[in-house]
Amino acid sequence: MIFGLLTSCGDHKKEKNRNKDLTQKENFKKTIVSIKQRNNQSEPEVESKNHVNYQEQELKYEFKSAKLFHLTDTIIADFNGDGALDKAIFKREHETSGIIIMEGKTDDEVKIGFGEKFAHLTEFNWVDYWGLVKDSSTYEVLIEDAIIIGDTIIRLDNPSIVVRKEEVGGGIITYKEGTYKWLHQSD
Repeated sequence: MIFGLLTSCGDHKKEKNRNKDLTQKENFKKTIVSIKQRNNQSEPEVESKNHVNYQEQELKYEFKSAKLFHLTDTIIADFNGDGALDKAIFKREHETSGIIIMEGKTDDEVKIGFGEKFAHLTEFNWVDYWGLVKDSSTYEVLIEDAIIIGDTIIRLDNPSIVVRKEEVGGGIITYKEGTYKWLHQSD
């Protein structure tokens, strides 16, 4: 009789947990439907916490001082070292994309990408995430005739923009010698 009572209590707990799981799943589905309706989208653009943690870990692994941003965020820093805060935005236009840096001192706009050649790149559609790096140095992968010939350490004079594609790599956009330059950081 005691065995029967304990077994039925265990079954009751399992049933209660199963109902709790179903309720959580239903609430999640309702949230997704709500997001779809609010954004008028067929699929919600929900970024998982694990996804963001992976991106943060990648940046922390490679840099001493880096901060992750969403592609929709504006990054503010003195990119060109003139003492004024500049703004960088990631923008998709038609079938291409790029980064616009609005210089704080002069109000000039510097467009990087958007179909125009920047190092070996012309657009940034491949970018999954970006961030701000404040390290004093980083590495650059050296490529000659499409062959990796090594890497070198590069001094960073100012805060720089890091762009990445998950599990592939990317590079850094930094201001050196009076212009923005690309430092390649993937194989």
